Amino acid sequence: MKNILVLTSIYPAPDLEKEDTPVVHYFAREWIKMGYNVRVIHYPANFPKIVMWGASLFKNWLSSILGSRVRTYQAVEKEYVIDNVKVKRIPLLKYWLHGAFSKSEINKAYKNTIRYLHGQNFTPDVIISHWINPQLEIMAGLKREYGCKTCYVAHSDSAVLFNRLYSLEQSQKLIDNIDLVGFRSAYIREAFCKRFTYNRPSFLCYSGVPEKYILEHPVERNFDKVQNFVFVGTLIKRKYPAEIIPSLVKTYGKEKFNVSYIGKGFESSRINKFAGELNVQKNVHQLGYTSRDEVVKQLRTKEVFVMISRSETFGLVYLEAMAQGLIVIASRKEGFDGIIEHGKNGFLCEAGNIDELAEIIREIRCMSPNELQEISNNAIETARQLTDQKAAKAYIEKVMEYCN
Repeated sequence: MKNILVLTSIYPAPDLEKEDTPVVHYFAREWIKMGYNVRVIHYPANFPKIVMWGASLFKNWLSSILGSRVRTYQAVEKEYVIDNVKVKRIPLLKYWLHGAFSKSEINKAYKNTIRYLHGQNFTPDVIISHWINPQLEIMAGLKREYGCKTCYVAHSDSAVLFNRLYSLEQSQKLIDNIDLVGFRSAYIREAFCKRFTYNRPSFLCYSGVPEKYILEHPVERNFDKVQNFVFVGTLIKRKYPAEIIPSLVKTYGKEKFNVSYIGKGFESSRINKFAGELNVQKNVHQLGYTSRDEVVKQLRTKEVFVMISRSETFGLVYLEAMAQGLIVIASRKEGFDGIIEHGKNGFLCEAGNIDELAEIIREIRCMSPNELQEISNNAIETARQLTDQKAAKAYIEKVMEYCN
């Protein structure tokens, strides 16, 4: 049995509100099912109480500006088990929202990690780090301690994050310590390779969806009238949810259409503002946050899924929409490049571009029901190749192939 140690900035827990898609947990959960021995170390950031208090006053606004949910309470050190995955949470203090952890905080977290692993009698065969700080510095120390191979998975444009946190020399030194790099999309890999010198193995690390959400067979959808659109996600600025409305108005004019928003966030008021200014309040429906199962039920009642966000790592919700046979419009040169082939199993649009989105919607409306059905069938087949189990298996097989 191989021992896998996972280091991550984001991980779900019963006492933490949902921050982002718990994709790292989905991988770890599947690896446990496959028979691997997995330990997860979660390194959340805590901030001084005055910062937390200030963040609580402007929580929705900060979430929209920063592009992710903002936690307004302290995370406590804790051990717990979720879906048979053993997790150790080790919080670190940080003074600035997008700053780096101090060397002293990282050193304390490193020593705490060593104590935990010794207490568990757990010697890793491979260490996998998701995100950069503090994971890469801690992983470098653990590599020296255990003499094992290491893998780093990039969730976004690493050049931007490295530049903000480290000098080029420091960044390259950390990268030189890594044996294998996984990229959450082809675009992320391209940006990384332009910035850094890295000549060792790499792979694409896609996510998956639960098999229960994938239709067993292509379904005959009614594409005679394409008029029901849906957006699913946090209503924050970088996802451009409000921009969908003027795009639809440009395309439909006074013709009937409906767009539903599933999610909450600061951009909710801007959605209402656009709907009011364009006199389409009756066409716009804000459904708030719902469970994952309820999201899938809603998707089955729509024809087109739209999310043209910026800095989208992968976007599991795209895959969930494809699994239901929707016509998906995603962002070009973002996390779903390489999964969607424009015009074959979905469409790609520049992030936030109202005019281009309107043109794509117009193109979809001009296609025959048979043409749209073929794109729908292709979308389902794409999703069928990316279930949770298949994605996790492909991921860990690459790690074991290169790190043995």
